[in-house]
Amino acid sequence: MQIALIQLDVVLADKKANFANVKRLVDKAMASSLAPDLIVLPELWSTGYALESLDKLASKEGNEEAEFLGKLARKHQIWFAGGSVAAKTKSGISNRAQIIDRSGNLQKTYDKIHLVPMLHEDKYLIAGDSICVYEIEKIIFGFAICYDIRFCQFIHKLALLGAQALIVSAQWPLVRLNHWQTLLQARAIENQCYVLACNNVAADTPPFAGHSVAHGPDGSVLCQCDFQQEVRQVSIDPQLVEKTRREIPLFADRRPELY
Repeated sequence: MQIALIQLDVVLADKKANFANVKRLVDKAMASSLAPDLIVLPELWSTGYALESLDKLASKEGNEEAEFLGKLARKHQIWFAGGSVAAKTKSGISNRAQIIDRSGNLQKTYDKIHLVPMLHEDKYLIAGDSICVYEIEKIIFGFAICYDIRFCQFIHKLALLGAQALIVSAQWPLVRLNHWQTLLQARAIENQCYVLACNNVAADTPPFAGHSVAHGPDGSVLCQCDFQQEVRQVSIDPQLVEKTRREIPLFADRRPELY
């Protein structure tokens, strides 16, 4: 399966600009000689990290963004997976990742379960209460949003449920770029799965880190963005995940009765 990571320079609180930018970059990705099957976008790609404005910007259940991506999915016959939006629900605003199929239908969502206390996300957002593992064309994906990747037990639970690839959407700051790079590689190595991570690259205050990346199940870097808006593509093979897990049988050698 061909995966495209679209690292966006997200315009803060400007949905119109972000929708236009996503459409342009998706069209560009699909015009390449090897068009992707699935596209990953950053966290809060339509609004940016405009927490104080989300009450005005959030669409009901994230429907505005789902309809927009659905049209692109139908046009190009592609999947969108990951890429979270501010979704207004009866209980509050969720930071919601959306999975949209080639026909443009919303198949599954994941609401971010770990909110960042240092940034007071709990003042503006509500935490999700379930995890998400979903099969797309014979590959099992797990989903995480930004701060989620700091919780190794959570990511390992996704792997135990069968995830062969982890999709991460983020608004990760430049000041903690070293954490971003180390955590993502560690999650790939310890779970022997692909990690497909897409970040914002806007020069806001504070600036975001960019460096969207794909890791193989051995932790190797398969592709990586830098400090500019760009699209990177990678091919993933679930058989390589199974081969890696056979060669170093971490899952079979676990001692859950002791820890």
